[in-house]
Amino acid sequence: MRPYSVRYLVILTTLLWLMAGGGAALAQGPETVIVTTPSEGETVSGIVEVTGVVDFPDFVKYEIFLRTGDNSLWGATVYAPVINGTLARLDTRTVPDGSYQIVVRTVRSDSNYDEFLGPIFTVQNDLGAPLPHPEVQPSPLYTPYSGALARIQNCSGVDLEFDYTSPDGFCSAQDYWIMAKPQDATLCTTEDTLLIPCEYRGTAWGSGEPRARTYSFQAEHGAIYEITYAGGVDLYINEVPGDERAATDAGELDVNDPARAQAIADARAAAGLPQAEGAAPSTAESVLPVSGRAAATAGLPIILAAGGLIMLMVIGGFVAIRRGKLNA
Repeated sequence: MRPYSVRYLVILTTLLWLMAGGGAALAQGPETVIVTTPSEGETVSGIVEVTGVVDFPDFVKYEIFLRTGDNSLWGATVYAPVINGTLARLDTRTVPDGSYQIVVRTVRSDSNYDEFLGPIFTVQNDLGAPLPHPEVQPSPLYTPYSGALARIQNCSGVDLEFDYTSPDGFCSAQDYWIMAKPQDATLCTTEDTLLIPCEYRGTAWGSGEPRARTYSFQAEHGAIYEITYAGGVDLYINEVPGDERAATDAGELDVNDPARAQAIADARAAAGLPQAEGAAPSTAESVLPVSGRAAATAGLPIILAAGGLIMLMVIGGFVAIRRGKLNA
C-alpha cells in the first residue's frame, strides 16, 4: 500500500471513530432530569450548588437557567451527563432577592432541545444591591461526553479577541470576543467550548496591544484544557484534570451498571419523585437560541457525519482516477 493510501486510511478511520462517539465509553440512558437542590419552596443565600440528574440520548450539553417572570438568566453550561451530583454552582448574591425557577435545557446532537421546569425557590441575601461579579465558576469542568473541552480565560484588564482553527479538515473553528476581567472581580472572564480532537492554531489579541500572540496545541478526546490569557503575548495552555465528581455521582458509569441505577433512584427519592417517573419537558424547539455561551459546536456529530461522507466521496473519486490511469 502506497504512503498516501495509508494517510487517507488513517483520516477515514479517525472520522468514522469520531462519528461513532469519539471513543466514548458511556451509553446514555432514557431522558432523565431531576433537580434535588434547591428544593421546592426553599429559601437560599450565598453560593448554592444545584444538584440532581441530567442524562439523555444524543447528549451534547445541558444548560441551567434561572427564570423570574418573563426573564431567563443564564446559569451554567456543562458538557457531560451528571447522575446525582453537582449540576451547577450559583452565586445568588449576583441577582436581586426574589423568587426564581430552575430551568434545565437538554441540547442534543441535532441542535434540538427540550426544557424541563424545576423547583421554584427564593433568594434572600439582604444585600440591598446584588454583587457585580460572582465568586465561583458556575459551570463544572467535567470530562466531556464527546470530544475535548476548553475553557478560555481572559485574566487581563483588556478585552480579548481569540480565535482557533485547524489545519486538519472538518475540525472546529470559532472566534470569540471575551470581555476584560474587571479589577474588582476575583474570577477571570471565561468561555467554554467543545472541540473535535484535532490540532488547533490561532491568535490571542488583547484590545490595544501592539501585536497578537499565536499558539498551537493538540486537542485529545476526553481531555480538558485551560487556555489563559494574561495580557500582551502571555498565553498559557495547560491540560487540567477538571472538577472532581462527588462520590455519589455515577455519571461516568455505564448505563447498565447497578450503581448508576441506584444513584438515579437516590436522586428521585431526594426530590420526592416516584421511582418510575421523571420530569416532563415543558417546551420543545427546533432552533437552538443564543444562551450566553457559543453554541457553534452543538451540531458536532452532524458536521462529522457530513465530513465523513465528503471524505468517502473524495477517496472514491481518487481511487477511480488512479484505476483509470492504470488501465489507460
